[in-house]
Amino acid sequence: MTTMANIIEILFDVGIKIFGLSGEHSKARQTRTGAVASYLASIADNIENTSRELKLGKYPHGTCQIMLTHSEQMVPTIGDLITDKKAGQLADQLKEIWKIEQLYNELQSKSQTERERNLQVLDQAGGLFRATSEIIKASP
Repeated sequence: MTTMANIIEILFDVGIKIFGLSGEHSKARQTRTGAVASYLASIADNIENTSRELKLGKYPHGTCQIMLTHSEQMVPTIGDLITDKKAGQLADQLKEIWKIEQLYNELQSKSQTERERNLQVLDQAGGLFRATSEIIKASP
C-alpha cells in the first residue's frame, strides 16, 4: 500500500527529474513546446488543486483519475523529448501514486505540524512541474 509519505515523495521525485530534464527540450522540435508545457502545467494544476483542497480539509474529488491519465500519457507526450525509457520510468512512478486522494484520509491522523510539512512538500512538487512548464515555454 502506498502511504502519504510515499505519494508525496514520489511526486516530488518525479518533479525533480522532470525539472532536471527541462534542458533536453531544446533537442525537440519547436512545435512541441506548447503541448509539452501544457501537459506539465496540467500535472502542476492537479497537484496544486489537490493541495488546496487538502489545506481546506476537503476531499480532492477526481484527482486520482486525473493523475492516472497523466501517467498514461507521459510516454506519448514527452517520450520523444527525454526518451521513451525515461518517460516510461516517470510514468510508472506517477502510476504508483495515482490514488492521490488517499492523502485526505492519511492527513486526518497527522498533527497540524506534520500536515503542514507534508503539504509543503506537495506544494514544492507542484512548483517543480509548474517551473518546468514555464522553462519549456521560454526555451528557444
